[in-house]
Amino acid sequence: MASEKYYNFLIIIAVLMFAVLNVRAVPQKVGEDSTTYNQKLEKGIEAFYKTNWQRAGNIFKELKSDYPNNAQAYFFHSMIPFWDYYFGGRSEQSADLFLRRSQKAITVSRKQLQQNSTDTTMVLMLSGLYGYRSLVAASEKRYQTAVESGMTGFRYTRQLLALNADDPRAMIGKGMFYYMAGSVPGKLKWVTNMIGLSGDTEKGFKALKKAAESDTYVRNDAKMILAYLYEREDQLENARKYLLELVKAYPQNIIFQYNLARIQEKSGQQQAARQRYQKVLALENVDLQMLRQKSRKQLELIE
Repeated sequence: MASEKYYNFLIIIAVLMFAVLNVRAVPQKVGEDSTTYNQKLEKGIEAFYKTNWQRAGNIFKELKSDYPNNAQAYFFHSMIPFWDYYFGGRSEQSADLFLRRSQKAITVSRKQLQQNSTDTTMVLMLSGLYGYRSLVAASEKRYQTAVESGMTGFRYTRQLLALNADDPRAMIGKGMFYYMAGSVPGKLKWVTNMIGLSGDTEKGFKALKKAAESDTYVRNDAKMILAYLYEREDQLENARKYLLELVKAYPQNIIFQYNLARIQEKSGQQQAARQRYQKVLALENVDLQMLRQKSRKQLELIE
């Protein structure tokens, strides 16, 4: 039972690990037209955060076509089916699409890393991509892919833990791994000891808060992770605080809105939760229809 709970925890953390790979803070050189590339990438990521995945996908596809050797657009394009898989019902179609896109993203990322072995952005991408592939493959019972991806991803993860401590992205990565290592049930401590991963939850929260307070784009991602972890620790008021900030920044994000409604309901704020679920239903979002269905169901239960 303990191992099952920890595995489920890792799945949720992996969804949130989109934060670690948020590469907007480090513009990439893609030739003379790098400004245009980064501006378009920003628009695509903004659409992604608004869960307007059709617009985001179109932008990422255009960037892949115009700049086939830059890995950033490949990574973000693969994240659309990954989030759809975990937030939208775990369909085999989404899993297949993610595995295909992520494999191409890995190929392009590794080529970039070969050209510059100190490119931390590529290390971050590869760490996440392999980890995500491991989780999706395991969920789909494709165990060979899961094991191979997991082992490869961990090598990049070790590099992630050695990144500059002043980098907010590194703060997010380190904070999450410290927290996970500190949260492992006693019966599973031997696993983290065997691979040399140690930490504690308080150190994890400290690193994540520092990233959330930074003036970089990754502050939003750190807040998303903190909201989840505080809910896990049953500190609902702290979770609500960060979700309110995220909803204010991205009112069109159906995931943020739904999770704030959940926290409000769990906190006994029934009226606020009812209004928030109604906002979810009012959003014109063609993706993640499952969240709309869940909101409708919770409204019926509240009323």
